[in-house]
Amino acid sequence: MDKLKTLLIANRGEIAVRICKTARKLNIKTIAIFSGADAASQHVRDADDAVLLPGGNATAYTDGEAILQIAKDKGADAIIPGYGFLSENAHFARLVTDAGIAWVGPSPEAIEAFGVKHTARELAEAANVPIVPGTKGLVEDEDAAAKEAQRIGFPVMLKATGGGGGMGLITCHKVEEVRDGFRMVQSRGKTLFKNLGVFIEAFYPASHHIEVQVFGNGQGQAIHFGERECSIQRRHQKVIEECPSPFVEKHPELRKKLGDAAVRLAESIKYGSAGTIEYLVDDKSGDFFFLEMNTRLQVEHGITELCYNVDLVELMLKQADARLAGRHGLDGKMLKDMQPSGPIGSAIEARIYAENPLRDYAPSPGLLQKVAWKDVPGSRIDTWVFTGVRITPNYDPLIAKAMVHSQSRDGAIASMKELLFQSSVNGPPTNLEFLASILEDTRFKDGNTMTSFLSDFQYTPYAIDVISAGAYTLVQDLPGRPNVGKGVPHAGPMDPIAFQIANMLVGNPRTTEGLEITLSGPELRFVGPAIVALCGAPMEASLDGKEFPMWANVKIEAGQRLKIGKTTGGGCRSYLAIYGGLPSVADYFGSKSTSPQVAIGGYQGRALAPSDLLKITDKLPETFQSVTVPEHLRPVYKSKWEIMAMVGPHDEGYFEPEFISKIYDTEWKVSHNASRSGIRLIGPVPKWARKDGGEGGSHPSNLVEYGYPLGTLNWTGDDPCIFPVDCPNFGGFTSSTTVIKADWWKLGQIKAGNTIKYIRVGLDDALKKRRWNGHYLDSIEQAISQGGVFGGASKLQGAHCEFHMGEIGKAVLWERPADGNIPQVRYRQGGDDHLLVEYGNENFDLNHRCRVTALENAIHSDATPETIRSNIHNTVGCCTSLLLHYDGTKIPRAYLIAHLQAIESKLGDLRSMKVPTRVFKLPISFESKAQKEATERYMANQRPHAPYLPDNLAFVAKNNAFTPEQLKDIYLRGQFMAVVIGFYCGNTVSLPVDPRQRLSSPKMNPSRVFTPEGTVGWGGSCMSIYPVDSPGGYQMNGRTLPCWDYYFYKPGFGDKPWIFRDFDIITFYQVSEQELDDLLAKFRAGKYQWNYEEIKFDMAEHNALLEQTKEEVREIRKRQAVAQEEMTKAEKESLERWRKEKAGNQVDESTVEKMLDDPNIIGVEAPVDANVWKVEVKEGDTVDGTTVLVILEAMKLEIAVKTPDSIASHGKLTVEKLLVKPADTVSAGGHLMLLRKG
Repeated sequence: MDKLKTLLIANRGEIAVRICKTARKLNIKTIAIFSGADAASQHVRDADDAVLLPGGNATAYTDGEAILQIAKDKGADAIIPGYGFLSENAHFARLVTDAGIAWVGPSPEAIEAFGVKHTARELAEAANVPIVPGTKGLVEDEDAAAKEAQRIGFPVMLKATGGGGGMGLITCHKVEEVRDGFRMVQSRGKTLFKNLGVFIEAFYPASHHIEVQVFGNGQGQAIHFGERECSIQRRHQKVIEECPSPFVEKHPELRKKLGDAAVRLAESIKYGSAGTIEYLVDDKSGDFFFLEMNTRLQVEHGITELCYNVDLVELMLKQADARLAGRHGLDGKMLKDMQPSGPIGSAIEARIYAENPLRDYAPSPGLLQKVAWKDVPGSRIDTWVFTGVRITPNYDPLIAKAMVHSQSRDGAIASMKELLFQSSVNGPPTNLEFLASILEDTRFKDGNTMTSFLSDFQYTPYAIDVISAGAYTLVQDLPGRPNVGKGVPHAGPMDPIAFQIANMLVGNPRTTEGLEITLSGPELRFVGPAIVALCGAPMEASLDGKEFPMWANVKIEAGQRLKIGKTTGGGCRSYLAIYGGLPSVADYFGSKSTSPQVAIGGYQGRALAPSDLLKITDKLPETFQSVTVPEHLRPVYKSKWEIMAMVGPHDEGYFEPEFISKIYDTEWKVSHNASRSGIRLIGPVPKWARKDGGEGGSHPSNLVEYGYPLGTLNWTGDDPCIFPVDCPNFGGFTSSTTVIKADWWKLGQIKAGNTIKYIRVGLDDALKKRRWNGHYLDSIEQAISQGGVFGGASKLQGAHCEFHMGEIGKAVLWERPADGNIPQVRYRQGGDDHLLVEYGNENFDLNHRCRVTALENAIHSDATPETIRSNIHNTVGCCTSLLLHYDGTKIPRAYLIAHLQAIESKLGDLRSMKVPTRVFKLPISFESKAQKEATERYMANQRPHAPYLPDNLAFVAKNNAFTPEQLKDIYLRGQFMAVVIGFYCGNTVSLPVDPRQRLSSPKMNPSRVFTPEGTVGWGGSCMSIYPVDSPGGYQMNGRTLPCWDYYFYKPGFGDKPWIFRDFDIITFYQVSEQELDDLLAKFRAGKYQWNYEEIKFDMAEHNALLEQTKEEVREIRKRQAVAQEEMTKAEKESLERWRKEKAGNQVDESTVEKMLDDPNIIGVEAPVDANVWKVEVKEGDTVDGTTVLVILEAMKLEIAVKTPDSIASHGKLTVEKLLVKPADTVSAGGHLMLLRKG
């Protein structure tokens, strides 16, 4: 290239990616432009430079002035428009050329001439190119249109002269339709193209849409690269294209006629660059007629490139380069010498869209959770997407253009079918199977592909159409993700018993994904036949209006509707198993389970919603035998539950012994805040055995962070909460009584208003009960496999006392006192599958973290017996402890402890150890508009005044006897050791390495409902980096880059979504807010490169520092204690004042619970953690399913809460009691108001 060195690509998506490839081959520097919605698009990463467009997403790519200014600022030599957007905008092309920048495309005059369709017809006619019989020029009104239509002869097509892309076209078969059609086309022309002009052409129903690819040099020479057949169209939009045309292949003399006519037309106007002449070809006579000329690169250009071994984009760039060099275009002789004699082989293109075939192929934006293309010989995928990209509603929902090339058409068809059937594009609905079914149609195989092809083409997917979604319907499989950790929840079904039996009934493996239905269920239309089973808590269910049996397998025919209503008794969850599972749901770390609070897994990372489409198998068993599990063998769902539990990790030393006994003597009430991530209980206030939490915090429930056992009773302050499968994996609150794994299914069935009583058992009891559960499931499965012979099947539940075999045990299973430099170690039990190893006495000490790391590495090393290593699900290392989550049925606890003791005896003194680690250099801005707005919303909607408002950083500084500048200096000079990574989404908790820089700060009370990703916060004794936009309570001190990438496509993440490892060191350098915004844009685009170096952290040097600074640290702590006492007093006063301000309108929880005991009272719950923005009703109002009750504000979104369908079905409803007011904060599942039936 002589002059063209820098190219701006004025487009997005796959065409921008495709242009980048050719530009790179020609050593041309590329500049991408992108909207906010496209920040993660592939073209942004592929380009050498990328610039964010101003304005909204919808208009960004058509803002010609902004794009031209970017080109000037970046020194672009040329602008290439691709197709769509500004590609056929003559005004923009003229602005570009007037600015001295090359326009990679035809001249503005050519664009203008062919942009008006009636003028294009005149040009074609002048070049002796046949045109479709029609009007001479435009028709003025509907009377003239009717007259002309009768002259031409029906059917006719009315066209907007400024139209394109299949828009502004109407086919009419009689005069009356012409009059209505004229008004409609004129209106569309005005709205879409700012052009009222309408003309009329004859319509040929039995015809082909065939186009010829031309290329001209702008000096009167042009060539063609054969034809493409684009007859298969839906709503005048191409679906499948072929090169060469199968019709032309049957009439070989036609290729020369079509090509010669196209070249005549291009040369007649001295066309320069790539263009396409579109023809209508009559199927019967072979006559062809000019339709239009597209003065740009076509979407389907790739199949021409495959058959003619040409790079059309390269030719376009060379033509532009020649013009820049003053040569006016490519050499004519050279161009003419490129004229090919014909195609080589055959190519097919299929346009893959995110669209719903059951909603008239409406666009279906959403998250692409898996993108994997089948590698087929001769294939080419032009795409802009990859796993983790989101299809937005702002643009055309094109995912990819799949192309295959083969020596024969039959070979191309076979390869394309293989590609479509074996590729995975999981997320929102796509047309992959629709395209594949077209290729299987006999007419397509025979080459009879006319424009009417799809008018009578029948396609019905094998799928479930979600009509209504129910209260909370999730995809779950077994066992979920117990092996991942780092803030990826365990997940899986809350009730694995009912879940497994449902799968057994339909003939699936027990672990197969199904639907978890909570409280009230969905209405599902089965587009294809299926075998299903509904097991769990009794629920209303009907199939086409007739009662649907639970605990039985049922064959559902295509077209039938299954409606699952609300629970009718004890329990709150049921499971719908479908034979073959849900094959289109992507897996995430080997599981399809949904963890909606972190938007991981399942269908789009969320609960089902109306219009979702769930693919099901099209291969049902040839025979079907109905089987029903007898009622006496089904689990019993109660309202008063007895749940077996073991001694928890902190039962000793943290609570008074009499309170531990009280835990088992109390009938605990289940709060309305009961979900997959936590089940809050209402009961007695704990009696603590200590006055505070030491370095863990001021409340006796506080601890230095440690890993949470599943099923544990966690105490957040004085409030108890059971942690089920979606709980955070670590935290800093005590844990007592822990539910045994055999009774986890009960946690999935207890609901608000139920009571539970703990039954104390030991390890032997827990394992025996677990074995019994396994025996029960095996016996049920055997009975089902025998056709429903349940005589030998076992029952699930027996008297609890039958299982009491051995000692209850102690919280501390083993301990060894400190010995010189070797710290004290304790092993604490956490149910039958968890063991907590704890070093020291709950003080932050990097020596302990070093030991935790050494122990964790030893456990996962080859020196550990395979029996242990292969049956440890996960480990959670924190500053002073290591939690082991293991399979208690495979590893005897005594054997595990013995192995840990053996490792411990070999670790020795690690105070001089050198630990391999990485030192990261991260940008930090102490100014953040996003954080300022979050604080302003907090003050407006949550708490108006507090010592930490409005400036969190100033508060943290004052709380530690520093000035704000001194605190900033700590961030900029300090090193922060990552002591634990997890909680949710790789939240990174760090501790300053230098003890003189250690701080303490209370968290915000209440927590914010929104924290911007990348927030650097301080809470307790640690710093934390927020990995994603989320709620949070740490004091916001600044902002850096996020440390999480859901689908780990960004550089540095490797095969995991978290960037940091335990013992990594984080350092900061200061940047401005604008500089950070620029880096955030690079991060989101996948262009940011992490800056770190590998080092060895010298524990001996660190311990020498601890010794040298001991006295200085003591003085700092004294000053901090004084400051913290002052700030604690200020916070106490502010909190009391705020609570008094709120008290007048507060309804205490006990009153709510008492009112809910009335069967005529129904609660309306908040769907998410949020602030209350508006309350739209008042007490006494009558409401129904259309009534907006409350508007919430969460994560910068406004959420309108209507009367849920499950409640509205009760008939007349009256607002009995409002429980919230504007500016209140509510938790997911918290009651907003109470409604009275009748």
